Amino acid sequence: MKKLLLLVALFAFAFTFQAEAQMKVKKFGISLGQDWDMLPGLSTETILRKTDGRLSQDLESFFDLPNSSQYSSACDNPNFRLSLVFEPERWRNVELHTSGVFIFNRMDAVYLYDNDNYGYSNLNIILHGNEIDAEAVLLKRVPVFGFLNRKFFNLYGGIGSNVGYQFGNYISVRGHNQTFDPGRQGNFRDATYINDYTDITDGVSARVFAQVGYGITFFRKLELGFEARYGAGLRHNFMTNTDFTNLHSVAFNMKYVLGNRMSRAERELKRIEKAERSTRCNWESYKRCQGW
Repeated sequence: MKKLLLLVALFAFAFTFQAEAQMKVKKFGISLGQDWDMLPGLSTETILRKTDGRLSQDLESFFDLPNSSQYSSACDNPNFRLSLVFEPERWRNVELHTSGVFIFNRMDAVYLYDNDNYGYSNLNIILHGNEIDAEAVLLKRVPVFGFLNRKFFNLYGGIGSNVGYQFGNYISVRGHNQTFDPGRQGNFRDATYINDYTDITDGVSARVFAQVGYGITFFRKLELGFEARYGAGLRHNFMTNTDFTNLHSVAFNMKYVLGNRMSRAERELKRIEKAERSTRCNWESYKRCQGW
């Protein structure tokens, strides 16, 4: 309930901010990253709750082995973002990053294994899915290093949220259960195989997070950066259940900066510096020619 209230409060703040602030488009770009949107306590029960009872019955022979245990789990969420960055005219060094987020072939996986003198079992249960999100992140920019009153290395920090729609969800199961004759150790007696794909319902998701990162601007137009996130959220599948998640995320981004031209004073200063360098070079060449 606390996480849900936090989501609602953050969304309300974002909409109020956008309504009151006069903003102009500052950048646009893309990013590639990896999310670990982990289901706490990821297990076979967590995944199988999203299906009917048929699949659980088919897997009983794998779960009944005395030494069967979960030996690992994984969460793999590669993502791609298209971003548009706004700059509020009233707030100095503040940016609002809005993005469309695309997650394809997300996998939440559980792997079980059992091996003793009486048999061998190997079972992989994987929840697959896709997701499209709308995202907003409010960031404070802290200029760190530069020249000519222009900082090309900036640090970023702030908060954000996204909401999304999940589709194309299904569970894949692959397993092999083999037993041996106790009287003839090592001799094959029986084997069971399973290779199953079960579709599950679409769903919705929402998250809140804190974000930090940095950006380096080249030629006043191209910004390359890195960002990291930490937060919480929820995923709900229609007609089944809702799971809260813990979010860890990293991404590399590239943005094109709009309207970041030199001022008239900066252009004049650069022209003077160029003329001075040219004068010094000509004087040095003249002295060399005269043998000085």
